[in-house]
Amino acid sequence: MLLIIFISLLSSKIIVANEPNLSELRDLYYRAAENKESAFRLSAMLKTVDTRSPSILVCYKGVSEMLEAKYLINPFNKLSKFKNGRKLIEHAVKANPHEIEIRFLRFCIQTNLPGFLGYKDHIKGDKAFLIAQVNKINDGELKQKVKEYLFNSKCCSSEELKKI
Repeated sequence: MLLIIFISLLSSKIIVANEPNLSELRDLYYRAAENKESAFRLSAMLKTVDTRSPSILVCYKGVSEMLEAKYLINPFNKLSKFKNGRKLIEHAVKANPHEIEIRFLRFCIQTNLPGFLGYKDHIKGDKAFLIAQVNKINDGELKQKVKEYLFNSKCCSSEELKKI
C-alpha cells in the first residue's frame, strides 16, 4: 500500500515538474507577437498541455495557437489554429473565470484580432474586470504588464484610466 502511495506521489511530482515555467511562457508570449521563432517556441513548450491541464496553461496554449496562426501562410491552417485557440481560451475562462491572467490574455487577443474573425465579444467585460482587479494583483510582473497594456491599448477612456 505504501508503495502505491509513493508511486502516486512521485508521478504527480513528475507531472508538475514537466509543466512549463509561467515566467518563461509570459516572456515568450510578449515576444511572440513580433517574433515568429518565439511564437513557435511558445507552442512547442505547450505541446503536452490539454484541457485537463491547469487552466492558465490551457489559456496560454490557446493564445499560442492564435499567435502561431499569424505566421502561417495557408488560410485553412490559419483558420484551424484560430478556432482551436479560441476554443482553448474559452475553455480556460469557463474553468477559471476569476483568474486575472486568463482574462488579461483573452483581452489582449481580442483587442488585437481583426474584426472579421468575430472574436471581440468579451472586450468590454474583460476590460471592466481587469480595471476592477488590477490593483489586487500580487504578482508585480503581471500587474505591470496589465497596467501597461490597459494604458497603451487605446481601449480605455480617460475615466477608466484614472481608476487604474
